[in-house]
Amino acid sequence: MPKIPRNWPASVLPRRLTKEWAAFYCGVSTATFDAMVKARELPNPDERGKYDLRMLDIAIDRRNGLTDDSPDFSADWSVKRRASRN
Repeated sequence: MPKIPRNWPASVLPRRLTKEWAAFYCGVSTATFDAMVKARELPNPDERGKYDLRMLDIAIDRRNGLTDDSPDFSADWSVKRRASRN
């Protein structure tokens, strides 16, 4: 688990998370997190290997039936991002 910076407010998380932090945030082990990403239940990381906190929230909400208008994670996020840049 990454080290929390000294005097970091307990209620604040960085927007982009490492896999370890993302798994912790989702309440699962890194192995379970990897399986959920592979099963497209959670989004893929960005080009730097970081997971977007808001996209994780959307995926968790969708998994729990809390929203109808969630993004589709069946396609690779990085492909969508590259396409939007063109």
